[in-house]
Amino acid sequence: MKNLKKFNSMGRRRLMGGVVGLGLVALLGAGALTQSALTSHERTLHAPPGKLVSVGTHRLHLNCQGSGQPLVMLESGLSGWSQDWALVQPELAKFTTVCSYDRAGYAWSDDAPESRTGLLAVQDLRTMLRAAGLQGPMVVVGHSWGGMLAQMLAQTHSEEVAGLVLVDALHHDQTASMDPDVHARYSRNMRFLTGSATWLAPLGLTRLAGMPASVVLDKLPASEQVSARALAMQSKNYRALYTEYMGIDPALAVARSLPPVPAVPTIVLSTHALSEFPPGWELDYMRQHWIAGQRALARETAAKHVVVADAGHYLQLERAELVIASVQEVLQKVRLTSPMVSK
Repeated sequence: MKNLKKFNSMGRRRLMGGVVGLGLVALLGAGALTQSALTSHERTLHAPPGKLVSVGTHRLHLNCQGSGQPLVMLESGLSGWSQDWALVQPELAKFTTVCSYDRAGYAWSDDAPESRTGLLAVQDLRTMLRAAGLQGPMVVVGHSWGGMLAQMLAQTHSEEVAGLVLVDALHHDQTASMDPDVHARYSRNMRFLTGSATWLAPLGLTRLAGMPASVVLDKLPASEQVSARALAMQSKNYRALYTEYMGIDPALAVARSLPPVPAVPTIVLSTHALSEFPPGWELDYMRQHWIAGQRALARETAAKHVVVADAGHYLQLERAELVIASVQEVLQKVRLTSPMVSK
């Protein structure tokens, strides 16, 4: 009798476990269907403000405003896209042609069939501009990781870059010069954070938890927030973020092997408060290490260095007027010194 009771008890536990398992599978399936349906609806609801330009295997969203030369190209940071420049682009468009875009996988751009980091991301940018008929030396404004891509473009195609504005941008030695234990711990945390989001998002769990792929939604102008929040929940954004993060160290190693950034008019804008992203940089060692990297970046590019003590990492949203003024200053120098650029 005892054995029979034990058998029945084990059977009930297994049955309950099976029911719970099936229920969990059903919930995850429902979450995946909801995520897919909402993503499709949001893409229909929020049309791209620019155009989709083919770069061969995928299309990139390019948004251009204004007219005139030189072209100002806005390059976003890790986890960012064209809307990050919503306060800067319309103002600069009063003076020249200004373009922002979404790298592969972000916002309105397509997923790429293979990783597009470092020089492959630079290649995407150049292919997109040629396909869109945008020619001539340009002023590249790069934020954070986008600032590293701006430098790599200048290092490999100096004839295409007339000036640079580096907005709290990475220095090529940023991670290699870091304490190895600190870097290893930081990398593990970032791999876990970005990697887990790539499988949580398709199940609708990042949406359910209110974890968008962008950390700047509240800083955007009200007119951009609804569409940006919707786009930030797309599963492909998390895949793009993970892919780009995993490619940072290899890309920085490549950057260190390239020729120096050419001597063009350059302004480096830096902050001492990395408060939003990436996580971990608010620690004192990381903050001091970042500051040292900013000083090295300004020194090596012979740049005018402006340090902003009262703002966070996203200066284009927190101190848009400073970014705009810096771009205008570089534009003026380029127009005075470059015979290939006309007003």
